Amino acid sequence: MFEIKWTPEAEKLYLEILEYWINHNKSNIYSLKIIEEVERKEKLLSHNPFIGAIIFGTKEQVRRVLVLENFSMHYRINKTTVEILSFWANKKDNPF
Repeated sequence: MFEIKWTPEAEKLYLEILEYWINHNKSNIYSLKIIEEVERKEKLLSHNPFIGAIIFGTKEQVRRVLVLENFSMHYRINKTTVEILSFWANKKDNPF
């Protein structure tokens, strides 16, 4: 089983997105749905980190999984960890 670690930048982006949706919707319901799905993806990645699609054109082998179809978690696999590099709204330009 792989340990999940978030980079500070990825964690910052994730929290900004959650905060945006709380403010935009005047409710935390959608943000809670995002959190629930992210936790599900983390569990899935910890057991099978190779499920994500490889993002071609990156220097390192970066992979991506979708979260609620509207967001992407970009990550790389190390020896015993899955390092979350970015949490991205799919309507924005890809950071990789």
